[in-house]
Amino acid sequence: MSSEPSDSQTFPRLSKQPGRVLYRQVADDLVARAADGKLAPGERLPPEAQLAEAYGVNRLTIRRALEDLARAGVVRTEHGVGTFVSRPPTRHRIDDGEASLSESMERRGLAVRHHVLAITEEEDPGTDGPFPDFPGGVVRFRFVRYLEEEPWSIGEALLPAALAPSDWDGDRSVFAAVTAEHGLTVKRAERAFSAGPADPEEAGWLQVPVGAALLDLRGFNTDDDGRVIATIAHRIRGDRAEYVVGVAG
Repeated sequence: MSSEPSDSQTFPRLSKQPGRVLYRQVADDLVARAADGKLAPGERLPPEAQLAEAYGVNRLTIRRALEDLARAGVVRTEHGVGTFVSRPPTRHRIDDGEASLSESMERRGLAVRHHVLAITEEEDPGTDGPFPDFPGGVVRFRFVRYLEEEPWSIGEALLPAALAPSDWDGDRSVFAAVTAEHGLTVKRAERAFSAGPADPEEAGWLQVPVGAALLDLRGFNTDDDGRVIATIAHRIRGDRAEYVVGVAG
């Protein structure tokens, strides 16, 4: 849960310095406070008007500083609620043997949940489809994943209808449900990463500004026999995620 701003927090009154614009001075001061712990992760900053008075600048200067910090992932803004200090990114190993981030994080004691956006059945894609070993229709699961009650990603998993969990409600990962229902071991097979800006829908669900940097993760999973049983596509908050993979020596 996000904390209230500290009553003891004081901010220095600024004056123009050669070669330094005021909004950068404000931004640099807030970054320094977050780095040394004076502003805690999840703490709500005072309103713009209060910050402007404290720093001795106008509200447009404060707004420009906060916009820059939001793009850099230092703060996040919830419209109608306030601006909060972002939590540091969570490191995730994609070579840890788990099929899903959900299982990886739960094993570390972190709370994960899924908000189901849609579950749709689609026609058999035919021989050009991703599941040659499972003819028939496919099911697309679309959801928002939350880590420690903060939105982490918005994405989807596509599975053959023959393997799609019949009553998935988001309480665990789709792949944990597949394992429980069909006794299959689900394995990560391939992951590809790129990056791109958040569109308005993604920004709304992930609580980031439109245009914020997102990681684009795509890939597929297999079973023990090497059969492709799922494809995945996720758009992940760039300020919350750090992916790690080991490199053999």
